[in-house]
Amino acid sequence: MNSTDRLSAPDGLPVIQAGAHGTPEDGACLMEYVSVLAGSDFNDHPRCTDPTLAAVARYVNDSCTETGRQTLVSFAPTLAATGPAGARGTAAIVLATVRAANQAAGEPRLLRRQLRRAEQRYTRVTGAGPLAALARHLDGMHRLGPAMRRVDLSVAALRALPEQQRDRALHATLAAAIAAAAPLSTTGSSRRIRATEADGEVMPRAATAFGDLHGVPR
Repeated sequence: MNSTDRLSAPDGLPVIQAGAHGTPEDGACLMEYVSVLAGSDFNDHPRCTDPTLAAVARYVNDSCTETGRQTLVSFAPTLAATGPAGARGTAAIVLATVRAANQAAGEPRLLRRQLRRAEQRYTRVTGAGPLAALARHLDGMHRLGPAMRRVDLSVAALRALPEQQRDRALHATLAAAIAAAAPLSTTGSSRRIRATEADGEVMPRAATAFGDLHGVPR
């Protein structure tokens, strides 16, 4: 079996294509392929994969060349096993994505600025204290706003690369995002519960600190 055979879709699984699809018979993007592999409902945001990581995978899928897209199936088993990683995971995935894209794209000014902001966000959510807890608590808003913008800009910079460089850079960026997510998504449940409880204890102080920071009267 050659490398092309090994990386192509196995019999019975959909062919990887750009965009969204109604049924597996119509084809599948990478994350829809993951949903089939995981045995979940057919969609491009299966619960088995961290949502930020899934977004990176969707962007990469739609930006690859047709040839490069087919080899994305090699990432599917790992994506299916990389579950929600929380606020720290969001920050780590975005930072890894921007960092890899910035390097591959030749460090353009726009991505250098996004990299600094991603680093600041990572430092904030992995820190201690009330403001760090608040940042983690508001992860959903951040994930749908600034985080997605950074991912979008990063992949757009790679999409502009010459075709012979594009797929390699996109694959490397997705690999970096997966590597950043994996340690956080596989943490023991008891440790995740303790972290959640710790955040819960400081959230009242976080709200007060946030109000003080922004001049909100108590």
